[in-house]
Amino acid sequence: MRFNVSLILVAATFHSASAFTFTVPSKPRASVRLETKFASHPNGVTSDTKLSKRASSGDDDDSAANVAKAATKLASSINAIADNPFGKDEAVAVAMSAPLSQAADIDAVNDAPLLADIEMLSDMLAEVVKKENPAVYDLYTTFRRLGMKRAANPDDPTPFEEMKKLAYDISPHDALGVMKTFSIALNLVNAAEVHHRMRLVRKNEHADDTHHIGPLPMIEDSIRGTMEILLEDDGVSPDSIFAELMSQKCEIVLTAHPTEVNRKTIIRKYRNISELLAHLERPDLHPFERAEALNNLRGIIAAIWGSDEIRRVKPTVQKEAAGGCAVIESVLWDAVPSYLRKLDAQCRVTLGKKLPVDVTPVKFASWIGGDRDGNPNCTPAVTQEVIAHQRLRAAKMFLNDLNLLYSELAISSRFSPELEALAATIKKSDDAREKYRRVIGHLRRRLVRTVKDCEAKLQSLAKSP
Repeated sequence: MRFNVSLILVAATFHSASAFTFTVPSKPRASVRLETKFASHPNGVTSDTKLSKRASSGDDDDSAANVAKAATKLASSINAIADNPFGKDEAVAVAMSAPLSQAADIDAVNDAPLLADIEMLSDMLAEVVKKENPAVYDLYTTFRRLGMKRAANPDDPTPFEEMKKLAYDISPHDALGVMKTFSIALNLVNAAEVHHRMRLVRKNEHADDTHHIGPLPMIEDSIRGTMEILLEDDGVSPDSIFAELMSQKCEIVLTAHPTEVNRKTIIRKYRNISELLAHLERPDLHPFERAEALNNLRGIIAAIWGSDEIRRVKPTVQKEAAGGCAVIESVLWDAVPSYLRKLDAQCRVTLGKKLPVDVTPVKFASWIGGDRDGNPNCTPAVTQEVIAHQRLRAAKMFLNDLNLLYSELAISSRFSPELEALAATIKKSDDAREKYRRVIGHLRRRLVRTVKDCEAKLQSLAKSP
């Protein structure tokens, strides 16, 4: 039996930003399905690739041809780029810009840093793949080169015949290795583009010599751009805009979709790559710091290559809830307050008003562990455990922030009457003169009690049958 999973890679170029879904059938009991979805968002292009297979016994005479045809169809939708898939010793040519999925051409000046980042990351991936599995690297480059030739000249049957032969002879092990190389390479391009999009926004901000100022980007689909359009083009008053803004509510609901297979550890690694690319652009970066950042990039890419990019076992409800907490801890806990500070500054600049202290335009919610849509594993006991765990994590995050605040506010004079009154209600405290610390210390003790209560609750639930 020859199970040709590789077919789908024929025309795969990791610079592609198309959307495609196709199934390659062989015999009635064997099929290969590759589903890749690309979506554009303000920070770049995301991709989600899923490969499923169903094997059968016996020879499959038609699989190679079916696979090659489907792969050629995919190749035809991809703009031609340089022959070298990793950019090694050759210039990388990409027919897409910012975002890659929407550009018909590249800007030789504005997109040069993006191409340089892609080439650098591709070289690093090439080093890892060549070292770990030279056969997979050779197969990938061959499939891609033939796919590009076929896409460039569909009337030439030679590349098609060569693809069929290669797809027929490839082993399942090598096929999955080639697919993994393609997937990583594509995600590295996405990570580079996330950074490039922010680079272009900042560049445009610095080049803007008009009166438009503020911390938020001056683009049409941002709060700042909307304010400017309403004020200048539509003649809306600042008071009306501010009143509408105060009535806006955005609730972020965390969910755990049963088809979500991406591991948060892998997602975090690609985010770290984008952050390291930004770090490398610091003008005051010491040569040692640059070398250290490059080594970190190589280490992350090598770790991605050596890891499973998808979950192999369905997570429990408790693990799904822990994943939701991880999203809050790693992203939203810092990002939302940062955005609100920028929104406040933008309102002061554009509207002449500041956000009230108690305004909460962004709130969080979650149904992970509490859904009752037929999941037999989501029982009342599980819901209790998830709630206790989430309460524990929230208390610990608040406690960390209060510890930092306690170390910063060693102030012993010039207190407001409200703070003086609040501090006077706290009887037990070693901070007699430092009233901020007196109040914060009281809050910390309450949070510590909350942490202990949640831990005791979780231990009790663990012992119950």
